[in-house]
Amino acid sequence: MALPGGRVLAATLLVAPALAFLLWLSGAVAAVAAAAAMLAFVFVVMLAGSLLLRAAGAADMPAPAAWVLGCFATSIAVWLLAFCLGWTAAAAFYLWAAAIAGLALRFRRELFAERRLGAAEAFGLLLCAAATLTWCRDIAGAAARFERGEPLRAFVDFLLHAGVISQLGDPLAAGRGSTELVDSGTPLYHYASYALPAVFAAPLDLNGLTLSTAVWLPLGFFTLCAGAYVLGATLAGPAGGVAALCALVLVPDAASYGLQNGVLGFHWNITALPGGSYAVGFCLLAIAFLRRWMAGGGRAAFVAAAALVLGVALVRIHVFALAFPGLAASAALALPVVRRHKLLSVALALSGLVAFVLAFYATVPYAIPALERTLDNIHIDFEPTAARFVYREFLIAHSNVVALPFGVLLLLVGMLGAFLLLYPLSAWLAGRYRRRETIDLVPAVLFASYLLLLAFAPVSEHGDPTELNQRPFILLYAVLAVWTAVGFLRWLSAGAEASRRTWLVLLLAAGIGFPLIWPHAVQLGSQPRFKWGWQYYVVEPTPGVPQAAAFMRAHAQAGDVFAAPSPGLGVTTTDTATDLVALTGMPAYLSRPYRQISRGGRRAETARERHAGLERIAGERDAATALAALRAMGIRWYVVAGDAGPLWDPQRRQAAFVAGHMTVYSSR
Repeated sequence: MALPGGRVLAATLLVAPALAFLLWLSGAVAAVAAAAAMLAFVFVVMLAGSLLLRAAGAADMPAPAAWVLGCFATSIAVWLLAFCLGWTAAAAFYLWAAAIAGLALRFRRELFAERRLGAAEAFGLLLCAAATLTWCRDIAGAAARFERGEPLRAFVDFLLHAGVISQLGDPLAAGRGSTELVDSGTPLYHYASYALPAVFAAPLDLNGLTLSTAVWLPLGFFTLCAGAYVLGATLAGPAGGVAALCALVLVPDAASYGLQNGVLGFHWNITALPGGSYAVGFCLLAIAFLRRWMAGGGRAAFVAAAALVLGVALVRIHVFALAFPGLAASAALALPVVRRHKLLSVALALSGLVAFVLAFYATVPYAIPALERTLDNIHIDFEPTAARFVYREFLIAHSNVVALPFGVLLLLVGMLGAFLLLYPLSAWLAGRYRRRETIDLVPAVLFASYLLLLAFAPVSEHGDPTELNQRPFILLYAVLAVWTAVGFLRWLSAGAEASRRTWLVLLLAAGIGFPLIWPHAVQLGSQPRFKWGWQYYVVEPTPGVPQAAAFMRAHAQAGDVFAAPSPGLGVTTTDTATDLVALTGMPAYLSRPYRQISRGGRRAETARERHAGLERIAGERDAATALAALRAMGIRWYVVAGDAGPLWDPQRRQAAFVAGHMTVYSSR
């Protein structure tokens, strides 16, 4: 059975409605506008992916592969154009769309001759959409809640990511560098995934918070689901795709049982930190391409896999830290020369790793090994967890030589849970009925690579020991979940009438699993399951902030900059300026000073100078002098939180706008 119409168009009509619905849930876009914008966006992404699949000699891959590859190429192309040329993401996307349309015209005969969308891949796309609705629907409405003055009910990082999205897409901020420190430039970092939601900023006039919660998260989650389906289908046909997807989104993760360490929950990590979902989806597609290459798919399949893995460095550097060595080693194992000289190859690889680690720690001044601090942090500080007192008592009773391996074991149990047992069992059962392939070594190689990453990863520059050794685990979890599902499927598929029995089980699992997980998805995914996380989840706006932000956005012009009195140089997660950046899309003169200063160099000097300037403004006694100083500093809007105005206008008579505890001044 095949669906009528072009494959790209048919897939677009299946994918876009769910994503448009989540955008509509933000409360910032009319249903018709959300549907039209998402249909156009999804069509371009699917068309780009379809063209790239053809270029890679993989036009036979299922339609979800076109989505993942299209998202990958679109995110990097739009980000590069916006970053290098100072354009808005929308302008960059229009150029990209024009290029894709030109290529589609050039290859129109090949595209027209493509097979139609099959029923199995259509079912896979619908399952991806259902999973995205299930896990993302609550956070999609977070911006609307926050703008009404209610708690955010989404992890605070969405406020921080909102500024990055605005600096790429909002006409008020694009081309001005960091929204936290306007005109200061932005460091090269993993910004590519932010380019996709930023595309919607200018056409729909949306602020960064709406885009981060209602577009960035759903697009990433859908990409993760599509990647899981593609890898499962590559390994075991369409049924394998459905099984892999169900294992990833319907099986509760390890934070729900056993040690119950909330910070190690897979679903929380990919909903609270959505950049990881894009990266994992891209990596799963890369593994699918590796399998094609190993099976004789030609050089194009290898190039596609390599491009995806290398590109992940621009999407989520934490996942890249595991994906690059793990998948590079997996690819090397397929080479005849490596298979002939296994011991020598392993020795050379380990020698290269040791040399790199020694050189890194010798040349990077702040670098110290993170493992011990990571184990203390995760097992002791993220209560409630069953491992807290166990690990503490073990530390007291034993030396580090014994305690650290025990802590790593607890960490793996807390991250991977039942998959530590189910994956080997599924591999053994599947191995009884089919010959193993080289690609089946990927889970074991990634597991070994993760252990090495745990051993050698450093504490991050800003002091977080978990940056490079806890956050990458989402890739290992996803790979084990996919292979476990595929292994049991192969075992189940053995014997007569296997296909019918397999599909019956899968349909039953999906039919029962989605209704069961739907009412619990917010608790299992969105909400932090460690106590101190709630102070960064139930984030309430300062009274008057939403109204002040709405006034500023309505009256702002391109080139405007706002400032708020500096909160000081101490550690702060957010401040008034952070909230206003997220809601206005306008760049701040200075936000989170400590964060800027901790990066050192010229950025730190600029932050200190601006902090001192804002302190002088706050200490002025004359309104005319203060407003003149703001104009001289290039600040159009000055926002003060509190029941009274600044020292130079305590009665707030000079204010352009007053709402609750917020006072807004215009220097013009």
